[in-house]
Amino acid sequence: MAQGRAARGREGWLWQAGALALLLLLLGLSAPVQAAGVGPSSYTVGDIDVDVTAGSANAAREAAIVLGQRIAYDKLMAQLADPQQAASLPRLTDADISDLVSDFEVESEKASAVRYIGKLSFRFRGDSVRALLEQRGVHYAVMPTAPILVLPVLQAEGQTLLWDPQNAWLSAWAADAGGNTLVPLVVPSGDELDAGMIDAAAALSGDTAKLATVAQRHGASQSLVVVAKLDADAASDTRRVDIAGYRYGLSGLVDSFTDQVSVTGTALDQLYAAAVQQAETRLQDSLRKENLVVSGVEQHLAVTVPIDSYAAWIDIRRRLAGVPILKRADIQTLTTKSAALDLVYVGDEIQLMTALNERRLSLATNGDQRLLISTAAAPAASSSTTP
Repeated sequence: MAQGRAARGREGWLWQAGALALLLLLLGLSAPVQAAGVGPSSYTVGDIDVDVTAGSANAAREAAIVLGQRIAYDKLMAQLADPQQAASLPRLTDADISDLVSDFEVESEKASAVRYIGKLSFRFRGDSVRALLEQRGVHYAVMPTAPILVLPVLQAEGQTLLWDPQNAWLSAWAADAGGNTLVPLVVPSGDELDAGMIDAAAALSGDTAKLATVAQRHGASQSLVVVAKLDADAASDTRRVDIAGYRYGLSGLVDSFTDQVSVTGTALDQLYAAAVQQAETRLQDSLRKENLVVSGVEQHLAVTVPIDSYAAWIDIRRRLAGVPILKRADIQTLTTKSAALDLVYVGDEIQLMTALNERRLSLATNGDQRLLISTAAAPAASSSTTP
């Protein structure tokens, strides 16, 4: 009798395992993980100012669009490509640039009978831009797709402010964040939840746990604590902002920079706006250097993914699909306990690890095996949470 019960128990376990494996297959979960590709599908470059006079309003507008897309293309190359190599790129024709543009948006415009003044935004086809750079042998950066959280801390008149309504530095970032970066930036509103998660002192000290908590709330993978220290000389009517930026990942400080912006006879809000642009430029330069891909050759890495639940497997697949330098993840074997994947990517392994960490995935070593594990909270069975 005992042997019979044991046999039935083994048969029941095998049936359950087989049923789960069959369910995975029926749901298409043994197919290759389709990653987002190398980099985003498009690049958006905004805040392009144009002012063109022509024979008619329509002619001025058309000429302004052609001029604007060239300015946007030059700005994109400055943000994306290795500066030394980008300088050697041949000048593209207007038609060549048009082929790279997916669409454009008018942010603001004014027109007369012969003049067009506008602020435009252009979206470029990511695959086409990267193909152009690869054909020319130009190294380019594969930028993170997850946003970066910006925490603007103001030091002025003996006060240190973050969420205070008097923080004009926070207002300047909220008004124009991301104009000089390809990576999306998020500036929190500073509601009760934000204020309860982190204050100015914790931001200044680089409290990794609190920074990670507020970043996760806003769907960000990193945080930029950007400190502005205001100094004014009444005699010369000169104001200066000393900028210090500290970028944090989940495990601590990633990079830092300092800069300075000074003006004479300019309103304080304009000074802060100029300082925001300067800080964004420094952030963009840092991200480009950090994420520069020096070879478009595909690399392969064999990893094992432990599977402890159906929901966890779905969650890991979803996270892999958002890794920018990952071309695909080919499934070699799949059981109810683990999956063997071949990660196909560009760049080097350090860049891959960084990109995985942004999606809250981590590589670990277990003997001869490389394990791919999630560092996010375990999802519920019907999880639809965002990373």
